[in-house]
Amino acid sequence: MRNKKVFFVIIFLAALGVQAQTDSGKRLKTDMQFLADDLLKGRRTPSEELNIAALYLSNQLESYGLQPANEGSYFQTFSIKSFAPKESKYRITLNGSDLAPDEYVFIPIDMFPRQDPVEYNLAFLGQGIFAPDKNVDDYQNIDLQGKAGLAFFGAPWEMDLHALHSCDRALGKAVQVSVRKGALLIYITEELGESAGRELSAETLWLKEFSQVPVTSLSDSRWRKTIQIAPILVITPKAFDRILAGVSGNDYVQWQKKLAGKQRVKSFYLKAGIKIKIEANIAKGKTQNVVAAIESKDPEFGHEWVVLTAHYDHVGSQKTLDGKDGIFNGADDNASGTAAILEVARKLAGDQTLRRSIMIVFCCGEENGLVGSAYFTEHPLVPLNQVVLNINADMVGRSTGRLNCINTGCDELYQRTMEMAAEHGIKVIPDPYPTYRFPYFVDSYSFSRFDIPFIQYMTDISADYHQPTDEVKLINFDGLERITELIYDMTKYYANGGKRPTFKRPDWFLTTD
Repeated sequence: MRNKKVFFVIIFLAALGVQAQTDSGKRLKTDMQFLADDLLKGRRTPSEELNIAALYLSNQLESYGLQPANEGSYFQTFSIKSFAPKESKYRITLNGSDLAPDEYVFIPIDMFPRQDPVEYNLAFLGQGIFAPDKNVDDYQNIDLQGKAGLAFFGAPWEMDLHALHSCDRALGKAVQVSVRKGALLIYITEELGESAGRELSAETLWLKEFSQVPVTSLSDSRWRKTIQIAPILVITPKAFDRILAGVSGNDYVQWQKKLAGKQRVKSFYLKAGIKIKIEANIAKGKTQNVVAAIESKDPEFGHEWVVLTAHYDHVGSQKTLDGKDGIFNGADDNASGTAAILEVARKLAGDQTLRRSIMIVFCCGEENGLVGSAYFTEHPLVPLNQVVLNINADMVGRSTGRLNCINTGCDELYQRTMEMAAEHGIKVIPDPYPTYRFPYFVDSYSFSRFDIPFIQYMTDISADYHQPTDEVKLINFDGLERITELIYDMTKYYANGGKRPTFKRPDWFLTTD
């Protein structure tokens, strides 16, 4: 035993296991109560508490009779590196002028300190929108590889200012820069520095909060990044006018008038560059996916795999004043999905009728940029061309009677889900936020970037998302049990030899691999 804390945790989980051997609903609740307990302090990647959660999951899988999937181990361990923006210093020089701290917000996604500053030339992208379904492409005839793309707040339609993931927001624009191998998105918005006296949109709040989140990456990776989002530098219109109005030909207000016109403004290269120097202490550590297998001996399909995934990490905890709750328990996100996949694994264990093999992967580091699922598909335990589909459960605990399906390019998985869901009294709906392009931001992305069919199940996003209030007491366990049964039925159908699904990329789904 590493210490007394681990000892008492194991005793606690053993007691819970004994108590909960009655039915599926009680097991789901028991698993969630442990994973989302304050004792695990929000399961940050990496942390001792996440290691305890991994130990719990591996013990459960072993007790069910599932085999370890990684050469005799239930753990797929790997190294990561990170640094804390709160403890770092930046020097950002735009076209020869240093930005003042009140002129920018910087989110250095997967951008790490180095001895010399990084330098990029600039490309003007107008509003930086790629929406082929609306015949809008601000990236035509421009090569962004190794460059910083400059995009303005706005879109050629009425914007939902609280649609954080939409293709017309900073996050969506950063995705488009990234998939074109751009190095950085520079985003100019009037909401930064000019927000006094008005409500801040979800985007502005997110940008400010996320700029303080630790930056995490795989220590050794052939990929440029694990998640398809470029680093984001948000600057004020005043900073743009002071530094770039002259070289771009217009100030911020003039550009906004031009961009609001009927004709799209063509992108072009700017005779300007940017330098970024990061000073920070890099922390290195190890973490792990939890992996188990049910291997079929079927001569026709046994070499093919159905991969079930759920991330078991969350965002950790923070210091608070006045005794307020600072632990982000992550009950719905994603103890719920973890418990559901764990229960499906239990139900499948020992099933001798399965024709395809099944891999269970509990991913760490989803909240840090999909690092766990990215590592799994970069170091797959089975050939990726033998993976028939990925079923991912993420935030399935707050059911109101309906289930959202994210399955871009895999309509047949949605149709199959609809047929089976009716038997469980679940109303299934397609992705309710198609402009958010969620497939870029979930663990299934690590599979779909290789054209592996996928479907992610999730219930609605609540006000408790990424808040300390995401606790077990708010989980709808009847709904969770129904969803778990549905996931089991879907898994069993394809594991029993159901027709292999296909993946057809939509026009907007671009990736670097």
